[in-house]
Amino acid sequence: MKKILFFAVAVLGMLTACNPSKDDISSPGNNLTADGLIDGLTITQYSDENYTIEAADGNYFMFSTNPSRVVEIYQLDADGAKNTLIAGAAAGKFKIVPKRGNPTEQTFYIKTLNYDGSEISASKTVNVYVPSELSGDMRLLASDAYGSKKWYWDTDFRASSDGAVWGNVGYAAGDDWTSGIWWGTNPEGLTDQLQHSDTHIATGEESVNAYMELFDDGNIITYDAGGNQIRSGKYSVEGWTGEKSHASIDGSIANWSYGTLKTTEGAILFPFKINGNGTKPTDFEIIQLDANHLKLIYAAEGTGGWGEATWWAFKSASDAEGNISNYSTKSWTWDTEFREDGAVWGNLGYAAGDDWSGGIWWGAKPEELTGQLQHSDTGKETGEESADAYMTFDWNAGVVKSYDAAGTEIRSGKFEIANWGNGEKTQSSVDGSITNWAYGTLITDEGSILFPFKINGGGTKPTDFEIIQLDANHLKLIYAAEGTGGWGEATWWAFKAK
Repeated sequence: MKKILFFAVAVLGMLTACNPSKDDISSPGNNLTADGLIDGLTITQYSDENYTIEAADGNYFMFSTNPSRVVEIYQLDADGAKNTLIAGAAAGKFKIVPKRGNPTEQTFYIKTLNYDGSEISASKTVNVYVPSELSGDMRLLASDAYGSKKWYWDTDFRASSDGAVWGNVGYAAGDDWTSGIWWGTNPEGLTDQLQHSDTHIATGEESVNAYMELFDDGNIITYDAGGNQIRSGKYSVEGWTGEKSHASIDGSIANWSYGTLKTTEGAILFPFKINGNGTKPTDFEIIQLDANHLKLIYAAEGTGGWGEATWWAFKSASDAEGNISNYSTKSWTWDTEFREDGAVWGNLGYAAGDDWSGGIWWGAKPEELTGQLQHSDTGKETGEESADAYMTFDWNAGVVKSYDAAGTEIRSGKFEIANWGNGEKTQSSVDGSITNWAYGTLITDEGSILFPFKINGGGTKPTDFEIIQLDANHLKLIYAAEGTGGWGEATWWAFKAK
């Protein structure tokens, strides 16, 4: 039945094409061959999403078929799974944007149906632009997806005590370096520590909203809370292996750091050695580095165990792909801590205010989802109705898989993040009433995430979700159908890192 329907759509597309002289399907003798299908395919490549700048290695394609044929264009991944680029059109646009380090030669497939219902397919290989692959450390520091990454003071590091982000520490006091921290100050407290700087003048980096941006070309720029540049410089990493494989300076701890961050003088936020009379180190031991955290220590040559050293703590949430997958695989489960009632899925009045949670009408705990199966497409439990169910985002494969508490796979599908605003809310609400409403859009194959159902949607499984929060530990999503106005019903989900 599906083949017959697809053929009917194809015939309709051909009959309504612009130039009937190219669409004569009056007899089976007009069946195409694979060579004919490719010969009749015209493509133009562009380097920009607006399709304005032609480029021989462009990632954005405009195509047409001659004779006009409704086609499907797709790629196959390493496992042979299909990734549809466009379907049901005789002309249109699609994109091929491989991740860094992939081959510049990319093959796509084109498929259509002949007059007699037979399927005809062919392949074409094109050259596209692919950025050079980043090393593991640069991927975490500067983002594989966006080419730069913003790092802020990590006031969450010691939030339970003093919110400190810079201070002194007894060096190599133990495998857990934090046990040696003597003292620290929060960002605003740095205005009282200007005796350690080289100018004794506040620059604006003494703010929780100051940040430094690291670029994948090795440049670094620091900014005050208003986005005004303070300093700039260069950086690189030496000795990174992804493991703590470097000894402390005094040799007392064999596996002390991950490597060395080397910078030009004064490149990072508040780049001063404590009690150093304005000394600006250029070599920093990397004590922690992942997609969301960067912690550094400076100890002068010859510093022994418990000798005074300086520490820094930074965090980043600007890299969506790093946040959601850690550039590897990362699992997420239901965020039962989000609300006092433990709810993780429910409905809300859409775009009710800048604080989206103020519009929540109702929600269910994971276990209570068993009583909400009227919203699913099958009406049956799957195991995702548990606080221990989870989903895993695999960055390399571009796949998200959902699992029950025992680790049995429920569903899977492709995912991508679109319209990401580098960690800023730049996406408007569906009705346009709130300009800076969402951080971007999570796009998935139908039914990929946990309990992927629109509330009161008769089993509808959305594929585009507004990202309302995404950082190292939290992922919150909203689905509002096209045309939903302020306070119209929408669906929300709350997840946390597993």
